[in-house]
Amino acid sequence: MADKHQHCDCERCRDHLEFSVPDDLLADFLGGKVTIFAGAGISTESRAVLKHTFYDSIADELKLRRSSLTFPELMEKYCDQPNGRFKLLKKIKDRFDHIDSFPELNKCATDFHRELGTFFPIRNIVTTNWDVYFEEHCKATPFVADLDLAFWEAADRRVLKIHGSIANFGSIVATSIDYKKCQERLTLGILGGLLKTILATQTILFVGYSLSDFDFLAIYEFVKAQMDSLHKQSYVVTPAAAESHKFKAAGLIPIITDGWYFISQMKKHAVSNGIMLDDEIYDVASDLYDRVREEHHSMYNAIKLSNHPQLIYAASYQDGMMHALGRALEMQGTGQYSNECRIQRSIRAYLELEKEKLHDGVYEDVAYIEGYLNALTYLLMDRKQRKKARLPLYYMFGVNADVVKMADFIASLKHNPTAHKASLKRARRLLRKASDPTSIEFHHPPWL
Repeated sequence: MADKHQHCDCERCRDHLEFSVPDDLLADFLGGKVTIFAGAGISTESRAVLKHTFYDSIADELKLRRSSLTFPELMEKYCDQPNGRFKLLKKIKDRFDHIDSFPELNKCATDFHRELGTFFPIRNIVTTNWDVYFEEHCKATPFVADLDLAFWEAADRRVLKIHGSIANFGSIVATSIDYKKCQERLTLGILGGLLKTILATQTILFVGYSLSDFDFLAIYEFVKAQMDSLHKQSYVVTPAAAESHKFKAAGLIPIITDGWYFISQMKKHAVSNGIMLDDEIYDVASDLYDRVREEHHSMYNAIKLSNHPQLIYAASYQDGMMHALGRALEMQGTGQYSNECRIQRSIRAYLELEKEKLHDGVYEDVAYIEGYLNALTYLLMDRKQRKKARLPLYYMFGVNADVVKMADFIASLKHNPTAHKASLKRARRLLRKASDPTSIEFHHPPWL
């Protein structure tokens, strides 16, 4: 398979290179049979994020010639000074804090993670990075120590952090001594055993590494030892065409392009094959959320609940819509809402629950579920369907037609105020419980 696009030479796009990917890798990727090994090149150590790498900044501070020492040797030398380990950890934290304090830098450092987040077939990530971006933007559960691994199957998406995490200073692998201990854990420990299982069952894709990267050399020695016996093919995504023959010599198949662009193209294939929904649904969710919220405020400004208790159900309906849309936006990184089958299962479950609530006469819950369901259904529509849809933004029992606008809702209240007597009776009862019915704004919490 080959991917083509119009090339741009700007800083952001110059590495978005046309590439070909083997059909076997494409099938494994779309089938969720790929584990990504992520290096610092897709995160904070990209030259697009900061002018100097962390290695460069440490070497400059020690007044050492760059590249004269390996990464762990340099970190070991830095730790040899008084309070060296403390100072090193603080420099790591300060670097991350600096990047995260600038939205532009943070976005550059997390582009790959954000793009990967919605691609739900990828469940396993292995990284040598210390940052917490996979946790934040892919909603991945971190596994750092052997004790964590007892809960491996409990997580929907996992990131195995073999060199530790900034969230746990004591876990960080940086110096030569740290790397030696890490290698022993990989060889003999539970963590290494899990890695071997992943290697035996998954296709490995390296992203964010170069051949001069000590992290890559260390982890690939472990991977290669396992792969030689398991006969699994590994791949590497890299924009450095000059390194491709070296990667081939090492036994990997190189794909010459940028990591973010590679993921974006894989997702396009997943969308065209009906495996996932297009990421535009999150823009749709955001726009509709703002629209419903505005209608919600306008409704309360225009209509008094004390005069029209049925407002409770319109409010519950809109709360249901906003909660469905808000959750979709909050859970974007999990990819759950990119999975049409998962949304359909949720819709079916809510329809069954709605029958129970209607039978029990809990009308505010019925209205809430209707709003939740309509929001989810709207996300599942394609562009043409959304353009034609007359999405009701209001709800009233006893009215057969969709109540699309506030004017329609007000007209229904005036012309048929007792359209559904049972729901009106319950609304009045709910209103009587309020301490001040004249100023209350009814809110349906996000539970049933």
